Amino acid sequence: MKGAYMGKILHINLTDKKVWETEVPEDYYRKFIGGRGIAAKLLFDEMKPGVDPLSPENKMVWGTGPLTGLPVQAASSGWLVVTKSPLTNTYFRSRCVSNLGIMLKKCGYDFMIIEGKAEKPTYIYIENGEVDFGDASSIWGTTTDLAQYILKEHILRNPKAETAVIGPAGERLVKYAIVQCGTRQLGRGGIGAIMGAKNLKAVAVYGEKSIPIANEDLLKELVKEQVKQLAAAHGTKRMQRYGTAAIHALINQIGDYPYKNFRETFYPDHEKLNGEGKVKRTIRNAGCPNCMIMCWKFTYVREGPYAGAWVDGPEYETFCTFGGLLDIPNLDAVIYANMLADNYGIDTISAGVSIAFAIEAFERGILTTKDTDGMELKWGDEKVLMELIRKISFREGIGDLLAEGVKIASERIGKGSEEFAIHIKGLELPAYDPRPVKAHGLNMVTSNIGGSHALGYGTQEVFGLPTKVDRFSLEGKGALAAYNQNRLTWGECCIWCTFPTRSEWHKPDLLTKIVNAATGIDFGGFEEAVKIGERVWNVEKAFNVREGFDRRHDTLPTRFLKEPIPSGPSAGQIFELEPLLNQYYEARGWDVKTGLPTRAKLEELGLKDIADELEKLGKLPY
Repeated sequence: MKGAYMGKILHINLTDKKVWETEVPEDYYRKFIGGRGIAAKLLFDEMKPGVDPLSPENKMVWGTGPLTGLPVQAASSGWLVVTKSPLTNTYFRSRCVSNLGIMLKKCGYDFMIIEGKAEKPTYIYIENGEVDFGDASSIWGTTTDLAQYILKEHILRNPKAETAVIGPAGERLVKYAIVQCGTRQLGRGGIGAIMGAKNLKAVAVYGEKSIPIANEDLLKELVKEQVKQLAAAHGTKRMQRYGTAAIHALINQIGDYPYKNFRETFYPDHEKLNGEGKVKRTIRNAGCPNCMIMCWKFTYVREGPYAGAWVDGPEYETFCTFGGLLDIPNLDAVIYANMLADNYGIDTISAGVSIAFAIEAFERGILTTKDTDGMELKWGDEKVLMELIRKISFREGIGDLLAEGVKIASERIGKGSEEFAIHIKGLELPAYDPRPVKAHGLNMVTSNIGGSHALGYGTQEVFGLPTKVDRFSLEGKGALAAYNQNRLTWGECCIWCTFPTRSEWHKPDLLTKIVNAATGIDFGGFEEAVKIGERVWNVEKAFNVREGFDRRHDTLPTRFLKEPIPSGPSAGQIFELEPLLNQYYEARGWDVKTGLPTRAKLEELGLKDIADELEKLGKLPY
């Protein structure tokens, strides 16, 4: 073991309050680096197929990367959780940027695995490697903001502790409940519901141990170069001013902005929801430790019916899902709704898409006031948005159905509603329509966690970075989607921030040198990095294959396959699923007919053990 790693895994079983430590297998560092890579392999090793995600048998692997806690730009506060999602029943990764990952490493752990179910509401407190199980009954039922305050200030009496808590939605097992970590979130896939099912209200961590660096002098020189590259990037300057809202106008301009439940891809009132409006409401600029980009924007509503509302955000996705997607061109309303979602503990993407689905179903006469607790669901109605956020979070009336996500909700409603239930593998789509951006859309279709843009963002199509490609063309898009997934998977093994990494504001060869200097391990250059990303992607894919997923599940709702975009910059576009999937599986070296990894590919990646297990289960194509 050299620098950047602590070398240990903390295991916690909530059922019998058993705590133990194991060492991370040393070859795992070389094969998977850390972060998402090792966490995915640990989950594959620890879990059996067919486990109910809300059962005590489901496990949550909390993971840090080698750069977590180090004086490196755009990486220091990254950490994540991998598990089996109650929303998708797939492998899932949800990442966060808060100091909790740093504190976990300073307690001496690279990873933590939580399993079992507590007998009553419980919190876990880890301080310098000592683990305490506390009674959380006094904060069960509270919103996330109040729970964090009471836990840190009055129960633990340690305001420096870092916390991860669930709100009322997580306690009620809303399938897309979040975990609130300070003002940031483990936002997607229902991680909060898993904690709720385990009677785990909160995790708090405080540590003081030092994190080793293999070659500190070299690392300092490399970070100086990193600062120069980031300072010169146009994207850095825009993110410093607007945060992720920097891309709001651009996505609309290219005709990729979901409007009225993805029926359209251009929002006519987009100027009422823009980055300058966010700047005017910003009362504090902040960011991750050791990061010059400072993209966190704390916004505050000063007047009107939503006066007093504040939030760390809204991010671009929430601009859309609580704004344009619902035809609500009021940033103050979006800020208020974002605050409610964070405090109740629900994902703003899944919530917004679920509400859009319900409005369209009401508009079509599939739902009536008898189904909606007397509410008339209309586009542009702010009161509907606020009330449905509350109903979903507390599983009241129509909210109980929508709390299951649009896949289950549409299956229960029927009447053709499945055709406009916007999800992939159960995960509601983010604020991008797949039809006008073929590689970007293909990434979402084939994502191992369902409808997420983040795992293989098609920057070449959306931003023209690092190189520009024709976003409407099908040529080479299978290989491009796989490449983007591989390179960003490697990034989440380290754990690099996705924003400057995906558009190469700091160059890939520099990033590999930084990892090598920090760890003292020669992982090679960027070509080797992409190969590590491919290895991890195949581990995640194998988890899903073991659960019964194959080509049939790499698909989209009928809207994207058969309904051309009616107007705007991307008018006429559909998503050409079958030829794009064929390209993708060929680029991956998988079986095209089934979409499954082959033994040859798995063994090429050093995953013979996984190939053997899939063969025993009859899950290898040949």
